[in-house]
Amino acid sequence: MARRSLRHQVVFALSAIVLSTALRFALNDALPPGFPFLTFFPAVMLTLVFSSLRSGLAVGVACGVIAWYFFIEPVRSLAITPGAIVALLLYALIIATDVVFITAAGRALEQRMAAEQRANALATSRSLMFSELQHRISNNLSTVAALLRLQSQLVADETARQALVASQTRIRSISLLQRRLHSPDLQTLDAAEYLREVLHDVVEVTGAGDVDLDFSADSLPLPHDTAVPLGLIASELVMNAIEHGAPEGRDTEITVRLTVDAASPDGRIPATLRIVDQGPGLPEGFDLETSDSLGLIVARQFATALNGQLTLAKGKDGGTVARLDFLIDPTSI
Repeated sequence: MARRSLRHQVVFALSAIVLSTALRFALNDALPPGFPFLTFFPAVMLTLVFSSLRSGLAVGVACGVIAWYFFIEPVRSLAITPGAIVALLLYALIIATDVVFITAAGRALEQRMAAEQRANALATSRSLMFSELQHRISNNLSTVAALLRLQSQLVADETARQALVASQTRIRSISLLQRRLHSPDLQTLDAAEYLREVLHDVVEVTGAGDVDLDFSADSLPLPHDTAVPLGLIASELVMNAIEHGAPEGRDTEITVRLTVDAASPDGRIPATLRIVDQGPGLPEGFDLETSDSLGLIVARQFATALNGQLTLAKGKDGGTVARLDFLIDPTSI
């Protein structure tokens, strides 16, 4: 039960006694004999609930004496008769039962509230610790990317420098992906919102200011175990499109489409991710399975982790079309 001030307890107890007594007198002519405590039971219960155990017991005793004196034969006396003894014992039994149950309920409520407060405090602490952990991980990745950038400025060999720059971009992309993805309270992500944010981050990280990202996606809930590889695949394919599919000297557009089809007979949801650039297209004899491009190797491996199929082909109007077909298991959402 909530702790009440002494003043509150006294005022509530006196009010309960006065009101229940006045009501009992008002109903005296309307009630048949044998109901001396009718209005006093609610007074005791309300006092136990809204005041305290001590004031509830005081009201119980006072109301019992009042009922004994005014409403138990012989009235206006405290005569100890067999009828009075039986009535008072029954009254005491009912009041004792009320006290036990209401007190137990109050303590159970207090324990539940205390448990909820502890759970809320634990959840807040967990969220803060998780956020701090993710912040540290992201900072560490950013530090590694910065070190790679410094190293790339000191390397004379152009091939090595480009490899370091690509690694720096990839690490920064993973850092941003990790920031957006990992939350202690988030179990699923909306694919459209998630990929839009991740891919705009990729364009920003690569510093490709002349690239316009044309993005459109159907709404699709993604569990974390699907969102991670999908985000990395999309990031790698967009970085590859920026590196190889953006004509030098003019603005270019990269088109990204995520489409969702009707569920298959086994309940899984087919989805397709298409990324189209405006570059020169694939070189003659290109084979995705034997390509030594690190970005495509990463994308191919994560496509396997998704049980998806990744293909690259020449577009009808030029450029390259990267397509990933995969399935979402609704039971994992």
